[in-house]
Amino acid sequence: MTASPLVDRLASLIARQALAPGQKLPSERTLAAEFGVSRSSLREAIGVLASRGVLVARHGGGTFMADDEQAALTDPIAEALQPLAPLARSDAGYWKDVAEIRFSLEGDAAYFAALRASDDDKRRLQQAYLAVSTAPLDDLAAQARTDAAFHLAIAQASRNVVLRQVMSGLLRLLEISIADTLRQLYRLPDIVVQLDQQHRQILDAILAGRAEEARQHANAHLDFVQQRLLDIEEAPARARRAAAV
Repeated sequence: MTASPLVDRLASLIARQALAPGQKLPSERTLAAEFGVSRSSLREAIGVLASRGVLVARHGGGTFMADDEQAALTDPIAEALQPLAPLARSDAGYWKDVAEIRFSLEGDAAYFAALRASDDDKRRLQQAYLAVSTAPLDDLAAQARTDAAFHLAIAQASRNVVLRQVMSGLLRLLEISIADTLRQLYRLPDIVVQLDQQHRQILDAILAGRAEEARQHANAHLDFVQQRLLDIEEAPARARRAAAV
């Protein structure tokens, strides 16, 4: 089972049980058995809901409902963007428009996160960073999912629910639009190390409350990623030109 359907099932379970803020969820072993999935898959789903501000995973202490009025089991804006998914799949250049809007939003998300992040937000950010930095190098899907969850955790920490919802929708469209290119991105030499260093810089600036520095690191990171994606996209044409000489 992929992460997204499992996230939906976990969210539905939480909604049905009407769990209160601060209430502890059943153990990972219990939930994994109930859903018929591995504990690693369950942890990924928990990580997604943690990035949305719904859950808080405490190391060695279990998983709890967040005490956060902004938490949302669903993303209305992300759902509203879903009709664009077919266009994202069919238009090879669609990702550039998505990336352009993302660039204009993520710097502000990091900026406001540095100013507004609560202690719970900071814990979620650290957990999201740990997840992406320790994702298996041979699991490209996990690399992409945990990377997106880290950026969603930043948006959540901005304390702007609309920004978080818009970012969630944009990241989904971006993944649909360039799934193959994203897989190629994670195969580039040293790319994981470079992305990890950039994520760490963003995280450290947010945790230290250095808002402008957080914005600068976020923008530099996105510029780096966008340029690498363009390089991947243009590589076949360059190879054809070289072969024709």
